[in-house]
Amino acid sequence: MNQGSIFKFIISSVHELEAAHKSQPVNPIPFHSFLLLHSPHRSIFTTPTSKSFFPNTKKMKVLLIGATGNLGSRLIPALLTHSHSLVVYVRTPSKLSTLLAPSVLSRITVIQGDATDPVAIKQALLDNKCDALVTTAGVSAIAPWGKSDFPRIFRAVVEGAAAAGSERGRPLRAWLLGGIPLFPEHIPNLALLRSLPGSALEWSLLCPSALKPQGTTMEVPTTTWTTGRLIGGATSPPLWTRHWFDAIPFLGNLVSAGMNAGRYVTTLERCAEFIAGDLELGTGEWVGKAVGVIEEGK
Repeated sequence: MNQGSIFKFIISSVHELEAAHKSQPVNPIPFHSFLLLHSPHRSIFTTPTSKSFFPNTKKMKVLLIGATGNLGSRLIPALLTHSHSLVVYVRTPSKLSTLLAPSVLSRITVIQGDATDPVAIKQALLDNKCDALVTTAGVSAIAPWGKSDFPRIFRAVVEGAAAAGSERGRPLRAWLLGGIPLFPEHIPNLALLRSLPGSALEWSLLCPSALKPQGTTMEVPTTTWTTGRLIGGATSPPLWTRHWFDAIPFLGNLVSAGMNAGRYVTTLERCAEFIAGDLELGTGEWVGKAVGVIEEGK
């Protein structure tokens, strides 16, 4: 793809995104926000420090969907390190033995299931008496015209979790995976969450930029993963750097997004720690929010 084609692709992507935003009658997502963020909040999260301020931590029973993926496989040791009980819902259980040590596998319950089946997801949550759900299953299409199974998986998980909460009489706590709105499939997923009544699901949507592995060791406890801090924020990306050219119509925001994007690259391990630690703290500070993250000092 030559430079002219790349520029046309970016322009068409932005036009489609802006049109999608305008079609949302409630809480439109501003393009300059770059991430799918919507409510004014910002805090620094770091596991060791947070525990000292919140001694009454929670141990939850968590259903994990997408455990054989890049982020999901890191969530297994992270959730166990934070004293949660773990039920893994996976299409191909045999893959887990290639990712995890026997000592880790022995600490989890494995269920074979389809991530696009809301009834099976609901039953897995109820049968195992889960308090929370974390899903990282599915990969969104990159091109604006592309299609993937990600929206179907996302909807099935949300419907299954909401139905389980309704049947048990109280909503489940849930972390789901989103992303930047340059990938349009993330937009209806956030709209789906926002359309839920508050009593249906205590959801949070993690919206990272690019994620990279810190290593390949899936150890418990995750002693080498807790170095460094992640700053989480909503409404706009945390620590977003503004420039004088932001005021230039259209191109200003696009250039600003490009210049900031590299600062939001973080690791899979830190995001896994962020989610697992938040569930352990149990403060609910991210409930009903889409959350962007950045490493402190960037």
